[in-house]
Amino acid sequence: MENTVGESEWVSAPFVGSMVRLGVCALGGVLHRVPPRPVRRGAPTRRAAVGLCLVTLWSTLSLSSLTSVMAQHNEETGPMVFEIPDGAQFEFGGVVGRRTQANIDNWLLRAPIANPGMLEMFRRRDRKPVPDLVPWAGEFVGKYLISAIQACRMTDDPRLRPFVAEVVAELISTQAEDGYLGPFRRDERLLGHWDLWGHYHAMLALLMWHEDTGDRAALQCAARMGDLMCKTFPDGGRRVHDAGSQEMNMAVIHSLGRLYRHTDQERYLRLMRQIVQEWQMPPAGDYLRTGLDRVDFYRTPKPRWESLHDLQGLVEMYQITGAEQYRTAFIQHWSSIRNYDRHPSGGFTTGERAVGNPYSQGAIETCCTTAWMALTVDMLRLTGDAAAADELELATWNSMLGSQHPSGRWWTYDTPLDGVRQASAHHIVFQSRFGTPELNCCSVNAPRGLGMLSEWAVMAHKRGPVVNFYGPCEARMSLEDGTPITLVQQTAYPADGRVRIRVGLDADKQLALRLRIPGWSRDTAVAVNGSAVQGVVAGEYLMLDRLWHDGDIVELSLDMSLRSWTGELGRQGAACLYAGPILLAFDQKFNTIDVPDVPTLDLSCLQPASVRANCLFRPLVLMSVKAQDGTPVVLCDFATAGAHGTDYRAWLPAVKGSPACFHLKSPPDRTALPAGPAVFEWTGYFSSAASGRTFTIEIAADPAFKGIVARKEGIARTTASMAIPGDLSPHEMYYWRVVAHNEHGATQAGSGPWSFEFSPELPNESPARIEDLTQDDNGAMVVASLDGTAEPGFGTLLQSVAVAPAADRRGDGQGALAFDGATSGAKYEIAGFPADDYSVTLWACPGGPATDRLQEVFSAWAAPMDDPLRIVIDKGQVFARMEAGAGYSTQGVPLAYDKWIHLTAVKQGERLSLYVNGELKSTAEVPAKVFSAARDAAIGTNPNYSGNECLLGKLDEFVLYARALSQAEVVQAFRNSAG
Repeated sequence: MENTVGESEWVSAPFVGSMVRLGVCALGGVLHRVPPRPVRRGAPTRRAAVGLCLVTLWSTLSLSSLTSVMAQHNEETGPMVFEIPDGAQFEFGGVVGRRTQANIDNWLLRAPIANPGMLEMFRRRDRKPVPDLVPWAGEFVGKYLISAIQACRMTDDPRLRPFVAEVVAELISTQAEDGYLGPFRRDERLLGHWDLWGHYHAMLALLMWHEDTGDRAALQCAARMGDLMCKTFPDGGRRVHDAGSQEMNMAVIHSLGRLYRHTDQERYLRLMRQIVQEWQMPPAGDYLRTGLDRVDFYRTPKPRWESLHDLQGLVEMYQITGAEQYRTAFIQHWSSIRNYDRHPSGGFTTGERAVGNPYSQGAIETCCTTAWMALTVDMLRLTGDAAAADELELATWNSMLGSQHPSGRWWTYDTPLDGVRQASAHHIVFQSRFGTPELNCCSVNAPRGLGMLSEWAVMAHKRGPVVNFYGPCEARMSLEDGTPITLVQQTAYPADGRVRIRVGLDADKQLALRLRIPGWSRDTAVAVNGSAVQGVVAGEYLMLDRLWHDGDIVELSLDMSLRSWTGELGRQGAACLYAGPILLAFDQKFNTIDVPDVPTLDLSCLQPASVRANCLFRPLVLMSVKAQDGTPVVLCDFATAGAHGTDYRAWLPAVKGSPACFHLKSPPDRTALPAGPAVFEWTGYFSSAASGRTFTIEIAADPAFKGIVARKEGIARTTASMAIPGDLSPHEMYYWRVVAHNEHGATQAGSGPWSFEFSPELPNESPARIEDLTQDDNGAMVVASLDGTAEPGFGTLLQSVAVAPAADRRGDGQGALAFDGATSGAKYEIAGFPADDYSVTLWACPGGPATDRLQEVFSAWAAPMDDPLRIVIDKGQVFARMEAGAGYSTQGVPLAYDKWIHLTAVKQGERLSLYVNGELKSTAEVPAKVFSAARDAAIGTNPNYSGNECLLGKLDEFVLYARALSQAEVVQAFRNSAG
């Protein structure tokens, strides 16, 4: 039954003792810090180390209900290429070791003591007064435990594992009689707030603890949670969708999948299938269908970061059912996020959501990056793609370590590319409450970014270990047949590219050791026992299949030369610099000049020189380069930048950079293509700074592109048609890649080369000639005459709703389009808004009297404070407006109803202009450069806002331009169409 003891009696005696001992030491300032050290040969496994300490605690529990729960589970239907090694133990040295220990000392062993409400809120849920909680409060202990359990795999600190065991036991003791494990009142359980979201994290933590320790009580607790969910929803006739906050609450599909794989209980899978079906119900995320339809993640219904945990449910569904559709949808979403929303630091999201623009300057939340890393671990498991491991390395060394203060005392909420580091406890202090003064979503979740190293640093393949992480560390694991193996890395990486790996075995063993060759290391050398290895390819795994002996040595020499990412859109005129996996940054601490005065770097002639600095937090990398004017500029690693309370900048003023990085998009890798024209597409952005950039497509018979069979050069856009030669060998694999060129160099697509099977028997459904333009010859992105239909003459119509033919200003009954003011609208696809200049022009005939309701004539609204251009009718007046971090508007122009007027809005540099009937009526000062996530635009409605901003009236002759129309062009357009 539910624990109802008094408030002063809630903690078990062992837990009180442990907390008191740790607390007294902490308050006295004498808490012993166990330094990082290698794992001992005879160290117990994770399961054995904790199992004994829990036997007595749980021996009195009835486990009869676990008879079915502990049933032998069948092998997963959908196989993983790599797996997290069971029972592996790690010890990290260098900065990762220091940061891990700092996190243990200053957070993991202190958080439950300093924030007792983390657990107490579960006991107070039905007490008075009603607890004042944030909707996601139930997540705090689960998130804390996930990172703590991972940390147990990364240290032999004797304090941590027993402490975590006691927190787990106390969490279990708060479970209600019906299985509920949240902080909300009885009549609200699982039906609102972010309650299922909190249960998701608690269930995931309990299952991880069970897997690591064999603790049956943790599995039993998780199963009772799952049973309550099934009783509440499928059995109770309710829908998970109706609990609200769909991207959060429906993420429980992920932990339910893990529970199912432990128990084989069909009811859990039934609930998972229900969630998959309910994903299709607005406003849920529709993750499966959008993935299969190759919709970019930022354009899905729920592009917030919490949706990434729903996406992990796709992997669970694949593992359980083997249905390829789940795998396909997951890979599409992961690839889209990497292509469009992963920032140069490895961080994910802008303002807590995907926006389709890695150059955007909104907050890069730590929780979002943590979720992206968890998703990427699944991508690596699912595909064995080395690019996923590259992403984990980038995020770990930069965004994740950058979000942790080197002292280990605090983590950030936002880790911007340019700015300052601010503790989450200050930045999002609104989440704190009495009893939980330090708790917020990021403080409890961020340490997971470090802990995930225990999941991907060294992984398991059927034939041997997979080394993904480079840095001083020791990994001890067992092969599939139970053979123990130890891998010890001696290196100064990432400050240096030389890595030495010693293989430890009890006896000689034939196995395949896989080494990740980073995609950024274009010139890598590998040797085994001094003998060079051939066939090393950047961005792939090098498989060393041989008879291994104890003490064998593998040596890698990675290419750490400087490289750059040139900025586009809102980052024009800037670039990010890298040394190996390390993003470099300017920090006031190491320079006499300040951030606003950073001089321009010439990327064509950088000659870095090492420097030294005497400071509290020593950088991983510190170097000096000379700016274009000869001024020395000192750069440090991004993880250290701002650690001393100083301003920093990673987007550095720069010129003469090679084209910005980009990724292949379609046709999908390993597809089948017939002879004749095919459409190729890759990611890219509209930017005047990129006007000198062109692309080349190449098709070859081999992945090294020694036998090129087709090439197309001088492509100006990010999509093109190219003929597949008819004389290729049928049903053979061919490879294609794209290379961007400008006067300063070349950049190959970050993904790829991709392959296709030549299948001449397939019908070619492509038109004979495919325009590889996203603008017409006049710079228009969309041209729609609106002669009784919303279909454009140029561009792509995404959706038209409740529009009807109407008479135009010349009396043609089918010459215009009518909008009903309630549900009407037409939405068009665009590749992206330019950063500088653009225009829209159309005829409008507003209908009805003035109202207080805003009516959209044209809008490209993508998110709050992100609408690069709109024309609106507001209280009887027409305005040109913009949302770009703030709102901007021209003066209103009074209009007459049921009369046609010609409207033009032009954004040119820092000026937004509104023309009515060819006459300039008003201007407004706006940002010179706008970086928008807009990838669609609408007439007669708002393209993405659910409220009613629909136009009542008629529209005609709509054109959206990717350039600024001159005043003469506006006048001429009015005169030409006024008759």
